[in-house]
Formats: sequence, structure tokens, C-alpha cells
Amino acid sequence: MNRRASQDLRAANLELQSAEAELTELNQQLRSFEATVDARLGSLLDQLSELNAETTSLDAQLRHIREERLFGTDLMRYLDGAPRPARPPNLTDRPPLGLDDRNSIHRTVDSPPTLPDRNIPDIKMLYRKLARRYHPDLARSDADRVASNEQMTEINRAYNAGDLPVLMRLAGMTIPYGVEIPKLTLHPGIRLNEPLTELEQTERKLRAVRQRITLLSSLPIVKLSLEVKLARHQGRDLLREMSADLQHKVRRKIAERDYLRSQINTSMGGKDE
Repeated sequence: MNRRASQDLRAANLELQSAEAELTELNQQLRSFEATVDARLGSLLDQLSELNAETTSLDAQLRHIREERLFGTDLMRYLDGAPRPARPPNLTDRPPLGLDDRNSIHRTVDSPPTLPDRNIPDIKMLYRKLARRYHPDLARSDADRVASNEQMTEINRAYNAGDLPVLMRLAGMTIPYGVEIPKLTLHPGIRLNEPLTELEQTERKLRAVRQRITLLSSLPIVKLSLEVKLARHQGRDLLREMSADLQHKVRRKIAERDYLRSQINTSMGGKDE
């Protein structure tokens, strides 16, 4: 190795060490703030998510009852029997997917993506972690809320399909060896048939760490942590204000759920479901 190459490698290693230290600190701050949000808002977020799912199901049930009355049972049976898109196969042989207990989100390994031989994370725990980070009710602006809704749509789609690699990609995690994933687009500077030099390997690691830092820094929950600190300097407790807002949303959702239940009960002639 010539002198110039040696200097470049030394500089790249120093830059990689600095980036990894920044990533480690950011991860620690994120986990700490996620624990705080989980303790103060977690139960309300869980309740709101469950109520949203329940009202969506009840609304669909009520529409079905009304359409059956309008179009007749025979037509509805025909529509129910229409072919539906095939569901992608699950990658893992696991029990039915559901939400694990809230504290489990902090057990997910969150180390830099270049470390080899990591275990495959539990899909429920990883989903829970992502759902916390991108929950729309944690967004503090309309733009962040729209972005969070888009991310949650993709997260929910991957979770319902049992697509662990997609969830890992959304979390900025490296797919462990042995998990089949689509071929990634290679960086233009990487050769296909020649081994990477030590400098190229270091630069690749550095890019991966920087991408991870960029991903974490753009999370709505990270932006929320900054707003919480700013509010604290202003003598406000932003998480308490958010808790009160979530409680109001929960009460409205409960009222909506109860209304839908009463409509279904009335539509069925006062009989129990």
C-alpha cells in the first residue's frame, strides 16, 4: 500500500469511528426517549390503535349488513365469493401476528448495521418498535403526520404479510445471512468481479452508518424529542399536553365505537351480534 492510500485509509477509519460514535449516541438517546414516551403515552396509543381497528371492523360490518339488505343475500354471497388477490407467503413459521407487550420494543438489537452474525429480530417486536417511531399521533406538523401515515401504511402492509426483510429495511437494519431478499442495487463504484480493497470496505461501512444516522434523525419521534426539550425550556410539559389530547381522542373513538355497535344492533333487529 502506497503512502497516499495509507493516509486515505487512516482518514476513512477515523471518519468511520466518529460516525459510529455519533450513531451509538443517537441510538441511546432514541431508546431513552422512546422509553419515556412509552411510559407516559404508550397505554393511550395502544388503546387508540385498538379502537381504530375495532371501529374500522364495525364500520365494515355495518356496511355489509346494509348492502345485504339493499342488494339481497344471493348477490352478496356471489360478491363474497369473488376471487381476491393472493396473500404473499409468510417467511417465518410463527403464531398468528399480534401486538406483544409494550416493553418488548426495547429488546430489539439496535447496533450499527455493519456488525455480522446478528440474530433475526422477532417480527412482532420489530413492528412494535416501528409503530412507536412512526405513530401519526406523535407527529407535530401536518407534513410529518402525512409522512408518518405513509410509513405506517407500508409498515402495516409488511407486518400483515409477515415480510420481515421489509420491516428490517424500514428500521435501517441489515438482513442477516441466510434470509432471501431481492438483490440490492450496488453502488456505482463497487466492482462485481474483484474483491473490495480495505479502503473500499471502510467507505462502504461509512456510507451504511451515515445512512442509518440520516434515517434516525428524520424520525418523527426524534423531532418530537427536540420539541419536548424546547417546551421544557419554556416551562411546558409537552408530553402531558399530548396525553390530554390522546385521552380526548380515545373518548371520541369510544363514542364512535358505541354508536356503530348500536347501529349494528338496530340493523339486526335488536339481537346480539
